[in-house]
Amino acid sequence: MRNRAQDRSLARVTRKLALFLALVLLFEGLLIAIAPRFHSGSVLRIAKDSLLLRSGNDSSYYMAQGDLAWRQHPNAIYETAFFQRGIRFIYPPTSLLLYRAWQAAAWLHIPPSVAMNAMLLLALLGTMAVAGEFLLRLLPERAIRESTPRDRWKIRALVGLLAFVFLPIIDAYNLGQVQTLLNFLVMASVLLWLRGSRISPAILIGLTCWLKPQMSLFLFWGLLRRQWSFAISLCITLMVGLSLSLAVFGWHNTAAYAQVLHYLSRHGDALFWNQSLNGLLHRLMHVGSPITSLYGYPPYNRAIYLSTLLSSTSMVVLALAVPVFRRTTRTTIDFLLYAMACTMASPIVWQHHYGVFFLAILLWMPFAFQRWKIFFALLTMYLLMTDTWAPLTPLMFTRWSFLISHVYFGGLILYLWTLFAAQREAFGGRSKDRNHAIPV
Repeated sequence: MRNRAQDRSLARVTRKLALFLALVLLFEGLLIAIAPRFHSGSVLRIAKDSLLLRSGNDSSYYMAQGDLAWRQHPNAIYETAFFQRGIRFIYPPTSLLLYRAWQAAAWLHIPPSVAMNAMLLLALLGTMAVAGEFLLRLLPERAIRESTPRDRWKIRALVGLLAFVFLPIIDAYNLGQVQTLLNFLVMASVLLWLRGSRISPAILIGLTCWLKPQMSLFLFWGLLRRQWSFAISLCITLMVGLSLSLAVFGWHNTAAYAQVLHYLSRHGDALFWNQSLNGLLHRLMHVGSPITSLYGYPPYNRAIYLSTLLSSTSMVVLALAVPVFRRTTRTTIDFLLYAMACTMASPIVWQHHYGVFFLAILLWMPFAFQRWKIFFALLTMYLLMTDTWAPLTPLMFTRWSFLISHVYFGGLILYLWTLFAAQREAFGGRSKDRNHAIPV
């Protein structure tokens, strides 16, 4: 017979998760009621379209333009697509290998668009499964051991629904963004680290760099943390990607991508989708257009560039230094915090880049189940990040335009709260009961 106290504990988890989800849906419904003419931009509409498998072609379009430039000018991909034609093809050359893989599906009489959508759908479902397993790993071991499969599947289902209405995750899928795959790879690497693996998380992080290079900063983290198997595996994966790029695309195209990254770091972006300090400052100072990319990237602004550089450096340094002072290095919270820092350190952070922050929400869930103060604080951060906040749209060109950066503010608060509050409270080591402790 199961222990009734533990059963009540798991039942409380289910009830609190259900309440959390109900409040999220209520809030999103209120936003629609307040601004019904902006309903098409709400996360509920995005989730509905995704449920009907209506996804866009955001990544495949830009990859197709990069592939076209490759076929027309094999030794000048970025000069042709990015600098001359103004196409926002900002993926590394190795991303075109994925695009060619989608095209190769035609040999099996499968339309490339179907192959792409199937991959993104599997990545979305994988992300939801990873999130559910991550939370279960944080709950007391005895409660999980003495629960039934039905109890555990209830929790997985509720976590999956929360992920499905979390804007950074579902918006990536709805746009047809390869970020859906990257969200899965990064979140799966965190779960694998939690389960004690070291090599497989490194490989997954390395694979993300074949599509977006910012997570390559994890090599520095692995070396500083003296996680040699992780660092070596990551280095090998990065070298394989670099070798492929050099072998297939040549030295010039590989080096030209570095010029693209340099250009992006200096110019940033003013579009309201850019949920970073860089985007906030561009909109606040009216440098560039917040609503269209028709005019290209905004002009270089020294003050914005230096502020972005200082902010990015501070985030990465804090993620490296604070766990050292709190003696929580090499833990899952350390790993997750660095992934969050690498995400926010970029000058251009679209709202769908914040997918890994969902795990930080789940990280706090065991505390939210016990304390209402943490429950509502966590709910507030989730709500800041999980909708387009359509009623704020009219503020786009006013002095209140900083409110458009609500996803950035939610992510920043969650990052700092996790960095400074969670360390000492519970995440410093492993408990026998695995009760809210993250293993070293």
